[in-house]
Amino acid sequence: MAGVLAKGIDVSEFNGPVDFAALKGKIDFAILRCGYGSDYVNQDDKEFEENVRKCQAAGIPYGAYLYSYAKTVEMAQSEARHALRLLAGKEPLYGVWYDVEDSSLPEGEALIDNVAAFCDRVAEAGYCCGVYSFLYWMVTRLNSPRLDKYLKWVAQWNSTLDYDKPVALWQYTDSGVLLGKKFDMNKAYVDFPGLCGRKEEPVDREEAAAIAREEAQQVYRENEDKYKTIADLPEWARASAQRVYTTLGLTGTGDPKDLTIDASETYARTLVVIDKVLNLLPGAAEKA
Repeated sequence: MAGVLAKGIDVSEFNGPVDFAALKGKIDFAILRCGYGSDYVNQDDKEFEENVRKCQAAGIPYGAYLYSYAKTVEMAQSEARHALRLLAGKEPLYGVWYDVEDSSLPEGEALIDNVAAFCDRVAEAGYCCGVYSFLYWMVTRLNSPRLDKYLKWVAQWNSTLDYDKPVALWQYTDSGVLLGKKFDMNKAYVDFPGLCGRKEEPVDREEAAAIAREEAQQVYRENEDKYKTIADLPEWARASAQRVYTTLGLTGTGDPKDLTIDASETYARTLVVIDKVLNLLPGAAEKA
């Protein structure tokens, strides 16, 4: 087994309020229960949103898990919607986990179908997804090659882990004590932030260049063609522009009757300066 990369806890509303700020430096991560069962608001974990907020404030990366009661694929899909609703806008760097351990769950391929339905839907939404259960179920009811592609979080409260497949998380005790409170304790064997952090999409250089050119052209058009006619100029430039165009006999860029000038802010200021020069040098107007 690979070496331990991080240590953390998993919690639910049954742990009550957790002081994650005080746990900073004592744990590297937390796995937070988001809810249980199908997609009903009354089955959301009452502490989940607050636990997420506290983890973020403390700078502790977190994952999430949903406790399953699914007896059919349709129920498993509803449980996936439940998790995704609660995860919207969040970044669970330590994965999203399907807690599969309840005695009411089906056996055989029906159970495997449910796990695949949940995990596939969550993975399609862009999250790292895995399965949690205790060791006995992992080596019996969940020991299917169909589940090999998912991360595994194995519970075995022992000094050693007796699981012979790749493992991402090991819940090694339910009796860890931190700051006087009891927690489930876990060891991580993969670089979860590196694995589950959102990846930037590769940049298409030609597409990026085309977008940049269009944006630059738009800025140019908005600035160079800011004032279509003299009448559109700001009040501080309008009279000066009219005198310059009249004195010098300028016709503009379009129909001379409407004096279309397609002026930028800089051009408007230039017209004001020219007007002042003409006022100082009246002979220049006669010469023109």
